[in-house]
Amino acid sequence: MSRYTIPNAPGSPDERVTTVGWDAPLNTYWATAFDPPAPGAEDDVEVFWIGYTPCALPDVESLVTALREHGVEIPPSTLTKLRADKPIEGEQFAGRPATRLIAEMTRPHVSVDQQARIDAALQGGAR
Repeated sequence: MSRYTIPNAPGSPDERVTTVGWDAPLNTYWATAFDPPAPGAEDDVEVFWIGYTPCALPDVESLVTALREHGVEIPPSTLTKLRADKPIEGEQFAGRPATRLIAEMTRPHVSVDQQARIDAALQGGAR
C-alpha cells in the first residue's frame, strides 16, 4: 500500500492531515482526511474517507474527481507517484483468503459499476 500526504483543501484547519494512496489488496485508490481529536477526545475526527471498498476508485482520474468534491487537488508530483504505484504493487484482490466474503458483504452497498469491477477482479481481470 502506498501513502502520500498532500495539501489540504483551501480553508482547512492547519492540523488536518490529508493522505492518498493505492491499496493493492482492495484494488482501489483511496484518500482520507482527519482532524486532530477534539478537546477531551481520544480519536482523530474523520473528515472524509474514500476508496475503502474493493475496486471503488480503479484509476487516478476517479480519485482526482472524488477529491475535487472535497476541494482537494493532488499535486502533479504525487499524481506521477500514484500512477506508478498500481503497476508496481499490482492488483491483489483476487485469491486473498477473505476476498469472496468481502465482495459479497460489499455488494449491496456499492454501485453497479463497482460491482462489475469487483466481479472482474474476482476473475483475475480487474478493469
